[in-house]
Amino acid sequence: MGSAEAKTARQWLEDFARTAEDRETLDYLVTVLDDRIVEEVPEFRDPVLRGELHASSRSHWKGFLAVVSRDTIEFAPTPQIYGLARTLARRGFDLTVLLSVYRAGRKATWDFITETLNEQVGDPAVRSAVLMQFWTHAAYWIDTAVESLIVVFTAEREQWQRGTLARQAEAVAAVLAGQSLDVDATVTSLGYPLRQHHTAFLVSVAETAPDADVQRLLESAARTVSAGLGAARPLMIPCSTRTAWCWAATPGQAPTLGDEVTAELHPLVRVAVGGCHSGLDGFRISHAEGVAALSVADPAAPLTRFADVEIACLAAGILNEEARSAFVRRELGSLAASDETSERLRETLRVYLANGADAVATGEHMRLHPNTVRYRVRQAEKSIGHPIQRRPGRTELALEIIAVLGISK
Repeated sequence: MGSAEAKTARQWLEDFARTAEDRETLDYLVTVLDDRIVEEVPEFRDPVLRGELHASSRSHWKGFLAVVSRDTIEFAPTPQIYGLARTLARRGFDLTVLLSVYRAGRKATWDFITETLNEQVGDPAVRSAVLMQFWTHAAYWIDTAVESLIVVFTAEREQWQRGTLARQAEAVAAVLAGQSLDVDATVTSLGYPLRQHHTAFLVSVAETAPDADVQRLLESAARTVSAGLGAARPLMIPCSTRTAWCWAATPGQAPTLGDEVTAELHPLVRVAVGGCHSGLDGFRISHAEGVAALSVADPAAPLTRFADVEIACLAAGILNEEARSAFVRRELGSLAASDETSERLRETLRVYLANGADAVATGEHMRLHPNTVRYRVRQAEKSIGHPIQRRPGRTELALEIIAVLGISK
């Protein structure tokens, strides 16, 4: 490589790094990495982990671009880069998940730079010179990062496994997985009453909040929401460096969180709240609802209630079977039973609503007399507990779900 090509290559890299200082360009580079990693490492479809990944990818790009045009570079880790490794360790993931992230990131970076150079650099000699310097530095950066993060991950895993939080996180994971467990022993381990009603909520702190303030903001928000629900001290389990899973227990149905709770939340805090459900099943269902609410929440909204976004969550297909079944049972009442009579009434009502509540058209479709259709609709309404005109859209959606997907036992 001649000196002219080397000089041109350095200038191209300097221009590239300068262009990437623009927020829109940097966002694109981060998306290139994130999308490839989420595609190849399915664990990162979790919205909380996706947020941690985004912060890590952004920090990697900013650090690397600051030195890419130099002759020699040093890896400069940031809290966000280490934060992803620590989160994976705390969540109980194997080291292979962390390594898979960097394998996918390496491939995404190679594909990006080769495609970019083919599009933007016509001179083969200059293109080769740019690629050689960029990839030499990128490979060093990635390899050094992996070595450093393995140490961080291992240390965090060992510390986590020794601590009280590890025991609580393990107990919560067992409940969420629906494992058979000793309820009394789990209550003791968690210091939380599992036999009551539960309202799960997720608390997230913005990336702009100083690291030193994050834990305080998480705990303060958890106490505020729990008090608004009429509960004592909440159960709080960190699930990332800036997000916590929380549960509030109440003897009966918890009140709806009002505007006064929203007003008390710090501007850098966001909360997503599930519905109130009882027992171990309720502990799981409410959590699934809270996670779903977070994934569709408006980033500018301080508080997102699952009840307000439930239909959007169903439409997006992000509710698990248990939470989806809870919606069906809540909307259909005893009509969701598995007996033959209930199934017959459900099908009649489903066809009736699909035909615009026309008994004659429904009868023609099902080969029934219109009066028989009307009778079955009245019986179905008794099982539901209210006239179908009160919530026709939600009733029809519940009927379609149980007809096509069924519900959990």
